[in-house]
Amino acid sequence: MDVEIIDKTDSASDAFVQRMPDGRICYLSAWSDMIARALGHRAFYLAACNNGRLCGVLPLMQVRSRLFGNHMISQAFSNYGGPLAESEQARDALFNRAVEIAAELNCESIELRNIKPLPYDLYLREDKLTMLISLEGGAEQVWHNVKGEIRKQTRKAEKNGLVASDGSVELLDDFYTIYSRRMHELGTPAYPKKLMLEMLRTFPQNVRLFAVNLKNVCVSAGLVTCFNGIAEVPWSATSGKYNLLYPNRLLYWTMIEHYCKQGARFFDFGRSSIGGGNYEFKRRWRAEPVRLHYQYWVRPGRELSILSPDNPKYKRRVQIWKKLPFWVTRLLGPYISRNLP
Repeated sequence: MDVEIIDKTDSASDAFVQRMPDGRICYLSAWSDMIARALGHRAFYLAACNNGRLCGVLPLMQVRSRLFGNHMISQAFSNYGGPLAESEQARDALFNRAVEIAAELNCESIELRNIKPLPYDLYLREDKLTMLISLEGGAEQVWHNVKGEIRKQTRKAEKNGLVASDGSVELLDDFYTIYSRRMHELGTPAYPKKLMLEMLRTFPQNVRLFAVNLKNVCVSAGLVTCFNGIAEVPWSATSGKYNLLYPNRLLYWTMIEHYCKQGARFFDFGRSSIGGGNYEFKRRWRAEPVRLHYQYWVRPGRELSILSPDNPKYKRRVQIWKKLPFWVTRLLGPYISRNLP
């Protein structure tokens, strides 16, 4: 089994990702290229081949900074990653090559964002899950399945004068204003707008923005990726002062209805902490939880440090960030968050 590094977008590997059941947009070679171009991180896109036949991929991103150290992530700025392989031999070859590269680059750890756990002696984190609903019955069936409370609040949002729309780059400023302000409230630096812009430009057929407006004011917005029949929401946000008008109910129903019409098989609400507020909101849509298994290879002699606002190590920094003026966080946030993938 040979493992090579692909340093450009590759149609053969993309075709492999598309035919794999767990193939997500983050496994495409263009995703790694997009992250490297937008944020300057170094990509290592590994491809396993057996007698010239591609049988597995592993996208790695080296994220290195003075603040947070030197780490390898699969896949950066995504909820998913880890080896995508059609055989145990390909999976093992990809993992072993990843460890070799991380060791050569003095990385402190490799974070593998798996759905299914890998059979290696690695630190396992199971505090996150994603929430899925099936769209195969169509919009009418999904609407019938969600809790009556959600249907009532969605109708109320429309009666309150809220109007939903979808688009591309033309909605980015509205989306980013809502998103960055909400991240400030949560005490977390917002990702750079350039990341979202590059996503929209790189994947014009796969990435869409949705917004809910009250008159001419955007009060809720979300970004959705769709690939391999799975629509996924990596980021969404709502202005808190409009919560009683239920804009996020209308936002999510608009997204779900859109992808029902597009023929998607599943709607992925995105990552949640078990028992958290987001988890409860998604559960009301009758979404089924899927446990995520994040695993970590740690360099011998080093201790694992997880780059997450949930890490108690960063609790005080989160509180300080919340108290900073919004304009300061909007200015500094992108420089910090680019190293928090």
